[in-house]
Amino acid sequence: MEANNGSGLEINAQTFKALYPLSAGKLHYFTAIAGSAVTVIYLSKTILQQNQSTLTSLNSELKIPEHLKENPFFSRFYRHFIQGELQIPSFPDIALNLRKAIQQDCGVADIVKIVNLDPVISAKLIQVVNSPIYRPLSPISTCFDAINRLGLTTTRNLVTAFSMNNLIKSKNPSIKKLMQHSWLQSIKISSISHTLAQLTQKADPDEALLAGLLHNIGILPILTFADSLPKGTYQPVDIDLCINAIHGQIGSIILEKWGFPDKLRQIPLQSTNWFTSTTEDINLNDIVLLAKYHHLLASPEKPELPLLITLPAFQKLENQPLTPEMSLQILHDEKQQIAETMSFFSR
Repeated sequence: MEANNGSGLEINAQTFKALYPLSAGKLHYFTAIAGSAVTVIYLSKTILQQNQSTLTSLNSELKIPEHLKENPFFSRFYRHFIQGELQIPSFPDIALNLRKAIQQDCGVADIVKIVNLDPVISAKLIQVVNSPIYRPLSPISTCFDAINRLGLTTTRNLVTAFSMNNLIKSKNPSIKKLMQHSWLQSIKISSISHTLAQLTQKADPDEALLAGLLHNIGILPILTFADSLPKGTYQPVDIDLCINAIHGQIGSIILEKWGFPDKLRQIPLQSTNWFTSTTEDINLNDIVLLAKYHHLLASPEKPELPLLITLPAFQKLENQPLTPEMSLQILHDEKQQIAETMSFFSR
C-alpha cells in the first residue's frame, strides 16, 4: 500500500490487516500494488449502508450470529430476553427527575432542588464548573451558580453521566471487576470524545462526553445476568462471546427504554463497527469511534486495529487539525484535560 507522499506498508495474506478495505470513504489515500495473485471484492456504498445495523425495537428479536446460537450461556440469556425477564438497569432517579423538570420548563431554582438531593453530584457539578474545561471568570461555590453557568442541557448531560456510576453493582468479585473495567473504559473514551469534539468543533463536547459513556451500556445487562447465575454454569469466554456479539443491540434497547433521542440510541450499535458511515459530515458517532480508536491504540492490550487513515470517521475530518501524524500528539498535549475529565467520574 503506497501513499501519495511515497510512504507505504506491506500487507500480507492471512493477516488481520488483509481483511480491511482498501478504502471505505469518498477519498482514496493509497495505491494498492499486488505482489502476488489477489482477489478484490467491490461493494457499493449503497449496499454497505443497507446492511448497517438499525435501531432494535424493544419488541424486536436480537440479530444473532450463527456461532452464538448453540452457546448455553447465550441461550439462557436470550430466553430471559424474549420472555421479558431480563434485568435492564433503571434510569437513575435523579437524572429522570431532572429530565422531567427540564421538559416542564421548570426554573433553575427547581432544578437546583433536584440536584441538591444528591450531595455528591451537586459537589461534582461545582467541581466541573471550576475546572479548566469551563474556565469561569471567578470561582463558583454554589450549585445554583454552577447550573446557571453550565446551562440546563449541559447540567442534564453531566448529571446523567455522574449518576450512571451507581449502576455498577455486583456481589461476585470477578463480575464486579468486569463491570468496573467496562466503566473505566467508558470514562476514558468519553473523556477523549469530549476533547475531540472540542478540537474538531463538529459536535457538542458535553453531548460527546455523554455519548462516550453510553457507547457500551449494553454490556451491563449481560454481566448482571451472569451475576445471577450459579458459579460453574458458564465460562468467562461465554460472557466475552455474548458481549462481542450483541452488546450494541442491547445498548440501543436500554437507551430506547430510557427515552434518549435517536442519535444517542444509535451510538451503541454504530460504535461496534469501525467502518460504519451514515452521513457525509462528521457526527457524534464518528467522534466516539475516533475516541475509541485512540483509547485502544494506547491500551496495554494492543488490539489489532485498522489503519486510522482508512476509517470513514477519520476521512470526514478533511481540513480539521487531526491527522495521523498529529492525532497522538494532540491527545498527548490534551492529557491534562482528559485526566481532569476522568477525575469527575471516579468513585
